[in-house]
Parts: sequence; structure tokens; C-alpha cells
Amino acid sequence: MPEQAHATERLHTLRAEQAALLAAGAAQLDSVRWHYFEVLAQRAEQQTGAAQALLCNKLEQVLETLQQQCATKTENQDKRVEAAPSPLADLLKGMSPQQPHDPLNPPGEWRRESPRVQQFRQQLGRLSVQKKISQAIAQAPQNAGPINSHMLVLRSLGIMRDVSPDYLNRFMAYVDTLMCLDQAVPGKAKAKTKAQG
Repeated sequence: MPEQAHATERLHTLRAEQAALLAAGAAQLDSVRWHYFEVLAQRAEQQTGAAQALLCNKLEQVLETLQQQCATKTENQDKRVEAAPSPLADLLKGMSPQQPHDPLNPPGEWRRESPRVQQFRQQLGRLSVQKKISQAIAQAPQNAGPINSHMLVLRSLGIMRDVSPDYLNRFMAYVDTLMCLDQAVPGKAKAKTKAQG
């Protein structure tokens, strides 16, 4: 009977150490061994006498291994903190904007717009796109057929405006960029003037 009480007390001690390891993150560190410990502990609770003592011995071994793994993990984390920063960390630190000494004239850095100015600029762009689309739809040809390309484009833009205004804004920015690039090519501009002449 005293042996049974001793084995039960050992089991309670092991369960308490298991709870401490769970808080330290041992379950995520080695999930297979943690599951093995759980199953052994459940079996030990169901057994009595010599079988329970044998299972408690195995539990102590598994618990010791888990404690060593947690200690190794903590040491490795401490070493990583003490180690010199990696070249990538140095590069990212060098790329990050430095705090300027003079807030009025930041050295070598562009002045950034405030978020309110950016928001106002975006809202103004949206209104401009809406106005252009409304004007284009109002100037649509009156007697165009159902498969007229001009009418199809206008109809698509109108549907886009109703369904997804944000997508329409992105699409129009894309189209504006393409038109600027098209006009920036000098050969095309000369070809157009020759064709018109």
C-alpha cells in the first residue's frame, strides 16, 4: 500500500512538471514525444503496483528529454539574441528611412505627403474618373448599332462604374498610362502626322 501511495505521488509530481513544460512550449517543440508522454501518463493512472512504477520510470525519462529540449531551445534563442545581426538585417536597416536631424529639410530624402493629402488626391482622382465616364456616355453616338465598338466600350465602362468603382479607377489609371506611353514614342507621333497629311 505505501508503494502504491508513492507511485501515485510520483505520478502527481510528473503531471505538475508536465504542466510547467506545457507552459514553456514543449508541446509545440516535440509534439510526437509530447503525445507519447500523454498516453503513458493515462496508462500509468489506470495501472497499480509494479506496472505503475515501471510506467512512472518511463515517464520520468520522457520528461527529462523534454526538459532538455526546452533548455536547448532557450539557450539557442539567447544565442540568437546575443549574436551579431545578419547581413540581411544590416541591409534592411540601411534601407529604412533615417530620422532627419532637421525636420524642415530632410537630408537626401524626399518629403512625404501626409495621409490626408494622399486621401484627398485619391478622392479627386475618383471624381475625375466618374466625370470623364459620365461625359463619354453622354456623348455616345445616337444611332450606333448594338455591336458598335464605341458603344460596347461605353457600356462596359458604365457597368464597371456601377459594379466596382475601385476597379474602374484602377482600369482608367492603367489606360491613362498606356496612352501616355503611346504618345511618348516619337516614331508613332510622326507616323500619325504623315498619315493625316
